[in-house]
Amino acid sequence: MSDILSERLALRLVPLSALAATAKGDRDTVHRLMGPVPDDWFGEGWVFDVRLRQWTDDPAYGPWSIRALTIRQTGVVAGTLNSHGRPKPFRLGDEVMLAIEIGYTVFAPFRRLGIGEEAVRAYLDWAKAEGTGLAILSIAPENQPSRALAAKLSAVQIGSHVDEKDGPQDIFAIRL
Repeated sequence: MSDILSERLALRLVPLSALAATAKGDRDTVHRLMGPVPDDWFGEGWVFDVRLRQWTDDPAYGPWSIRALTIRQTGVVAGTLNSHGRPKPFRLGDEVMLAIEIGYTVFAPFRRLGIGEEAVRAYLDWAKAEGTGLAILSIAPENQPSRALAAKLSAVQIGSHVDEKDGPQDIFAIRL
């Protein structure tokens, strides 16, 4: 499974072994497999564990799993991006299309540099080429940077809910 490339980034698929090592907090193994990753990488090990289980339960999920946002020029990991599952049918109004829900994190030293926008645009272009017609974002009401990115991507709010882990979330859809 190849990297997704943009001007400055390579969105590198994190292999199963690195997902497992991250979920366990095994920094030495992660560094051996992935190269140097910042401490922020380990901040949400539970996500890596969930994606590991998804991929092992359904090998077709693999390409949609966690990708490291890697600066092409330096190899430095600036964040992560993933789909919460494989594309699946989603009804939006009178239309039914394949949709993915995505999540992303840009690590603190790389924020406000356009890394998130560049990564999300590259990933959505790839997803569209894979037959996906819609992307879903769940964004906390107070997360102004993600809300601003959603606006740049012409996302439309389609609902809201309260997530048991993340609290209140507004749901946005982006047509691909």
